[in-house]
Amino acid sequence: MSVGQALLLAFIAGFAYFSRRFMGDLFLERAIVLGPVTGLILGDLPTGLVVGASLELIFIGAADIGGSVPPNLAIGSILGTALAIDSGLDPGQALLVAVPAALLGSFGELLAKAVSSVFVTGAERYADRGSTRGITAMLHLGNLVHFLCIAVPTYLGLVLGNDVVRGLADSIRGPVGDGLAVAGAVLPALGFALLMNTLVTTSLLPFFFIGFLLAAYTGFGVLGVALLGAMIAALWISRKGGIRLVRAESDEEAGALVPKKDQRRLFWRSFAVQSAFSFDRMQAIGFTWGMMPLLKRIYPDRTDLSAALKRHLTFFNTHPWLPGPIYALVADLETRHATKPVKQPAEKKDGVNGSAVADDIGASDVSVQTIQGVKGSLMGPLAGVGDSAFHGTLRPIFSGIGASLGMQANLLAPLIFLVPVNIVHVVVRWLTLKAGFRLGSRLFERIDQSALRRLMEGASITGLMGVGALVGTWLVVNVPLSYIEGKATIKLQEMLDHIMPKLVPLLITLLVFWLVRRGANAVLILIGLAVGGFALGALGVLGVPS
Repeated sequence: MSVGQALLLAFIAGFAYFSRRFMGDLFLERAIVLGPVTGLILGDLPTGLVVGASLELIFIGAADIGGSVPPNLAIGSILGTALAIDSGLDPGQALLVAVPAALLGSFGELLAKAVSSVFVTGAERYADRGSTRGITAMLHLGNLVHFLCIAVPTYLGLVLGNDVVRGLADSIRGPVGDGLAVAGAVLPALGFALLMNTLVTTSLLPFFFIGFLLAAYTGFGVLGVALLGAMIAALWISRKGGIRLVRAESDEEAGALVPKKDQRRLFWRSFAVQSAFSFDRMQAIGFTWGMMPLLKRIYPDRTDLSAALKRHLTFFNTHPWLPGPIYALVADLETRHATKPVKQPAEKKDGVNGSAVADDIGASDVSVQTIQGVKGSLMGPLAGVGDSAFHGTLRPIFSGIGASLGMQANLLAPLIFLVPVNIVHVVVRWLTLKAGFRLGSRLFERIDQSALRRLMEGASITGLMGVGALVGTWLVVNVPLSYIEGKATIKLQEMLDHIMPKLVPLLITLLVFWLVRRGANAVLILIGLAVGGFALGALGVLGVPS
């Protein structure tokens, strides 16, 4: 690997993570995307597709929710794929490089979120002076730190880790190689279990087994099972009452005070809501940056502008795809709050000298407390809906479909994931912003909660069937043990296949799912799977089909 290739891959890793901060969380940093990109740059696209798909399956349930710091897939995907190609590792062995790299890479994200607290404090000082340029500079500096905290470790890993991995590749022989192969093969069970945990309820659990049985017995394939799941979900939703989410009734348009130009600007700036993300204020500086053009227009007085900037630099966090309704309502309320009382003469007489008395009309009744209350009350519910609908359902479904294609080195794998997910992303972002302006404060009163619940159940059905198909298709572990009875050699795996095909992968997944439901730490489960898989593989108890 040349220095130029290492620098390019480090830049791509940093940019993929940066896109989560400034470009609306486009999922560019997922392994199903970065694995193939790395393979393309290093001249081995098939390996990139397979390694990326394998790593995607392991971390299919990992998501950046709230202040959590999941394994960093940008670092893990690029390091694992690049070092595997450069050292001649097979995809299973590459995971033993990629997974620790992803876990260690999370420290870069921790550092970036900690350092960004300094920039939020700096933004407050600029807000005191009403300086929007200063706040913008703090936002971009915070994003630069996030970029560097991923790009620099990636470059160092590519340069320094090459010799170590080559030495590891040379030492992989016999039982050690068998153990590493099994360890890599069982790791996706954690991703499947984490995903099940976000989707499953007691009434919906059978759909996981339906998906598994279809894949195990018929070879239906993940895509086929997912499509069948979508049809079953559609029937489920239809029979329970449909999905008309917003009750139809006339209502005055709430966004009349905010010009269309400002609405479009809010939409584009909403993509940057996670900019300079910090542990103490989270999305505060990103939200404020989105509001700044409107605030500058409606508060020409620097003192008023300073007060508005400071009140929005307080804690804020919601789902990065769904800030639109909050932006819309806050923009409307800020505009009303900025409206000054107008003095007009009234036709009243004071009863003493007959002079006219001026009345205050048009005075705004929107207080600062009202504005802050709207933000505080809506960010939590929207985060909950977004996390379950998009991180818990939409993204994993297409991750699974894309990964199943990637395991076959299919060039369409990253596109099958990225394109539909981000079409939904952009459409949802735009429609929810427009709904916020159109329906105003009554938006959430008019949402049909039962229809929303039916929609989530339907999505969970599709997701669970897809997860079941993934277990039945891509968790490839068997029992190679055999014994002699009389003159016959009895193979344990053949006995298990007569009971149920893919029984061992199913049992491993259910065991991990049980541990996750009991609150076991995911990192400890990951370590346990790797160590246990290595030991059982080295001893010959478990194996991976050739």
